[in-house]
Amino acid sequence: MISARANSDLLCSLRRLLPLVLVLGTATMVHAAKPKITSAPTATGQVGVAFAYSLSADQTIISWGAAPLPAGLSVSATGPTTASISGTPAWGTDASSPYSVTLSATNGNGTGTATLTLTILPPPTAFVGFRLPDFPAGATPTPTPAANDSRLMLQMGAAQTGTAHPFNATLEVDAGGGTWVPYNRFIGINDTASWITNARLPVRDLPGSAAAPTPYPSPPAFSTAQLTVSPPGVYMKADPRSTRFGIFQMDTNPTGNSRIINSIWPSGSAALANGYGGNVSTTFPAPVEHAPQRFAGTNYFPATLCINNAASTSTRTGYADEDGIIRPADAAYPDPSVTTGSSTPFYTADLAYHPIILNRPFRNVAELGYAFRDLPWKTLDLFTQNSADAGLLDVFSITDEPAMTAGRVNLNTQQAPVLQSILAGTIWDEISSSTVTMSGASAQSAATMAANITSATSTNSLTNKSSIITAAGLSTTILPATSPDTPHDNQTVKARREVVPRAISSVSQTRVWNLLIDVVAQSGRYPPGETDPKKFIVEGEQHYWVHVAIDRFTGQVIDRQVEVVKE
Repeated sequence: MISARANSDLLCSLRRLLPLVLVLGTATMVHAAKPKITSAPTATGQVGVAFAYSLSADQTIISWGAAPLPAGLSVSATGPTTASISGTPAWGTDASSPYSVTLSATNGNGTGTATLTLTILPPPTAFVGFRLPDFPAGATPTPTPAANDSRLMLQMGAAQTGTAHPFNATLEVDAGGGTWVPYNRFIGINDTASWITNARLPVRDLPGSAAAPTPYPSPPAFSTAQLTVSPPGVYMKADPRSTRFGIFQMDTNPTGNSRIINSIWPSGSAALANGYGGNVSTTFPAPVEHAPQRFAGTNYFPATLCINNAASTSTRTGYADEDGIIRPADAAYPDPSVTTGSSTPFYTADLAYHPIILNRPFRNVAELGYAFRDLPWKTLDLFTQNSADAGLLDVFSITDEPAMTAGRVNLNTQQAPVLQSILAGTIWDEISSSTVTMSGASAQSAATMAANITSATSTNSLTNKSSIITAAGLSTTILPATSPDTPHDNQTVKARREVVPRAISSVSQTRVWNLLIDVVAQSGRYPPGETDPKKFIVEGEQHYWVHVAIDRFTGQVIDRQVEVVKE
């Protein structure tokens, strides 16, 4: 049993202890530990590749910080105690790698910090550096200073003791299961008379034209600044898909930008109004070396091969086929409303002039115009009167069918509404899926194009379907190459100009005459003793349309149909 005095002493003791407990508790809250960052101290990213690094702390965090970060990366919270540094390291950020990044995590207890060592690797697909075994890295003062003027180069098909080693390059596709199938190969480069034999492309030089320095410097490590330096030269190709005309060497750098990253014809460039190119020579700086021999002694601007609507000039390159005819390439008709280089397949801001690749079966024969013909920026020509491919319209069909088919529209018909109904609704191209309008005064309407066809064929009949393309001036009569109508692309872009053969190629013909005979059959009687036809009494009448298809070459009637007309 506890006495009243004992209780009083206990209470007094508690009163003395309680302030001390409160003071200690308050002191503990004031001196709580700052946040501690617990994430990994190192990380590695790569230029052009998406990057993510997770941060974590032992407390709830109000704000996170990370500096300095490479361009393209930023930090953001992902949860109460977590955050992420994410983004894509920008081009050139590998030059300052590694980065010492100060991480910070802040809340009511203060700010905790840590250091992240962030390594940014060069881009994965860009540039491979190597050293030849005899590329000196130390002092080599003998035998002469000139001997130390060392050069790292690529040498194609170098001869060794009189034996040539021709360079061959093949592109292959993975067909599955580890089987690689060749699908493209540079043509002519195993010819010992070709420019590629023993052709040297300097990559970088060591200084040494004067007295050799001591110690002799090592080759510099790769940096993005080297991309804009000339020398070295770079290899370029007019069309990456084409094996024709090979590759050429561009020695100079007119723009100061990276020639590897640039398009071969940058749009709106004052320094490259006709793309990379210039005078062809055999010594550095030409500025063009190793051009195809057919262009030797002239200026060579391979990007303009996508136009090829005339012979070569001092600013444009063109060529004729083996029959001496210059046949235009896909960008023959430029859009007059845009800048230099934009009406080309090299333009990235607008896909109108880019090649079209179908992911479905052909719907009509004229879609063969989408097929690539292994010449720089040339697909099968179904849009110019010099076409060597238009005959395909009369050879192929998209389904198995007899040689003669009745009921198709004759291209020489003078019934413009029939052609108008065929043209209306046809898509201009596979990219925009816009269609030809039925009516209107525009040069791009079905009504106008149908009227142009009937007007042209009224004086000069077409002998086959290919004539819709090859008849002199007809393709630009049906659809003028330029007009005030917009969009201009419908009249300048090759794939869109082929809208007429795509619409009619599988529903038209020229060999069969389709005749329509309008028959009105009447029944009745004559008055007694009457023979005058004018006095025939009609008691019944039936209206018929007789359709007859006649082969105009043989005169054979290949089909006939009788249609009862209900009026």
